Amino acid sequence: MTPLPADSPAPTSAVTTLWRLWPCLVLLWRRLRWQVLAWCLPLWLLAAVTPPAYERVYPSLRTRELLVSSMRDTPGTRLLYGVLPLPGRIGQLVQWETGAYLLFCISLMAVLLTCRTMRADEEEGMSAVLRGTGVGRWVPFMAPVLACCGAVGAVSLGVGVVLTGSTTQVAELTLPGAWALAGAAAVTGWAFTGLAALACQLCRQARQARGLALCALGVAFVLRVAADEFGAAWLRWTTPLGWRDLVAPYTDDNPAPLAVCSGITVALVAVAGALYTHREYAAGYLPDHSTNGRRWRIRGYADLLTRLSTRSTLAWAAAIACFSALFGAMAGDLTRLLEPGSETSAYIEKMADGGPVEQYLSLLTIITVLLVAVAAVQPINALVSKERTGLVELKASVGLSRVRLLGLRGGAAAVRATGLLALSGGVLAAATGSRLTEDHAVERAFVFTVSQLPGVLAAIGIALAVVGVAPRRFGVVWAVIAWSVFVRFFGGLVELPTWAQDLSVLGHHLDVVGDPDWAPLAVQAAIGVVGAAAGLAFYRGRDLSGS
Repeated sequence: MTPLPADSPAPTSAVTTLWRLWPCLVLLWRRLRWQVLAWCLPLWLLAAVTPPAYERVYPSLRTRELLVSSMRDTPGTRLLYGVLPLPGRIGQLVQWETGAYLLFCISLMAVLLTCRTMRADEEEGMSAVLRGTGVGRWVPFMAPVLACCGAVGAVSLGVGVVLTGSTTQVAELTLPGAWALAGAAAVTGWAFTGLAALACQLCRQARQARGLALCALGVAFVLRVAADEFGAAWLRWTTPLGWRDLVAPYTDDNPAPLAVCSGITVALVAVAGALYTHREYAAGYLPDHSTNGRRWRIRGYADLLTRLSTRSTLAWAAAIACFSALFGAMAGDLTRLLEPGSETSAYIEKMADGGPVEQYLSLLTIITVLLVAVAAVQPINALVSKERTGLVELKASVGLSRVRLLGLRGGAAAVRATGLLALSGGVLAAATGSRLTEDHAVERAFVFTVSQLPGVLAAIGIALAVVGVAPRRFGVVWAVIAWSVFVRFFGGLVELPTWAQDLSVLGHHLDVVGDPDWAPLAVQAAIGVVGAAAGLAFYRGRDLSGS
């Protein structure tokens, strides 16, 4: 993006506002390519392995009768995934369960990428540099929108291709259903791109915009639940997470709602664009509450770090407590599906060992501990952004040592993880005890959760090591967490070797029954200690340019 040569003809008025949009898009894609790929691969893999697994365990509609009936009657599963369509063909199961994960992940990706490339770039001054090169006035807005819509389209296109290929292996899958689900995923992600772009115009900071957009995601989920529970079909038009039910992949395969929903998405982007046009650079329409008139009495960097992270910690605590309460309330209904000899039990035995209670709790605690791991690692990732913007160099210039800076970040992450695990385990045990008490269910709910602390510490240690050695490769940490989720849920289904399944920071826990196996936890704790030591050593000696 070099300045326009002096002898080059000036762009016409029709293209002035979008002048040099394509080079900016190319640059943005180069920045995002690895992040987008990290989102794409797990979702494509999920779409690929789920249909064959369903067919192996439930080869006919008759074998699915109990499953379909239980999933439709269980409040917890309706809350998470919606109402399972009848009669329960494999395609309907895929779009119901896998589709719910797909829509949530694509929506989350759209929110994070849009806020990163639009508001955070403006907050850090990158948009000012871009404007200084002579680009059109709409380019700082349109380039992030188009890039994020392209990322959503790439994920959805891959899902459509994967499910199309699965039609040759699973007879109950159809070509129209595959592309109906891909289309529903695309319009959902595009809608949240528009909502995130709107939040970026309203808020002054990327953190605020991200929080507002995630609140919109929560409201969309509540509206989808209300539409299902109260039978108000019209409510599905008001929430992007309900558009899948309007399209009805593998049931009606109705393409008409896709056109209407695409129009709604365009309208959202248009409203965000109108706000962008009249907004001052680096300003927002909502009042700025990032500062207040009260004087903080700060007693060192640790105190400052604690105060700055209080709000985010409380938000993570609320989310984790809600998920733990929900999963605990589902325990009594779902463990009955795992009784020995049932088709569901044969399916779950490939994912977890033990009886129904042990299987259910070991699998669901992977999800809750995953949230804790993300909450613990995210502040360390934030340090990479602060280094890129020069804030770390500023802190070092006033006498704060690098070892203390990174060490306190790691210590704060470990304290946050410990507290969130204790909260999650306590809420899960209480909710489980209200529905299920046999086979040490309450004790296992707590112990299975808190005993995974060494795994979270291993993730923190890996994150510290990456920051110390190569902060630009922090995506490795997210890849480790994503791999851990995959092998714990699908490693047995795709018949991965045991040693490969054990390469996970999640799922290793103690049991209250029998002799405890401390070896995996000891290895994870050692990885955390070694990773933290290596990160501190390398961080102390390397250049702060992020190289």
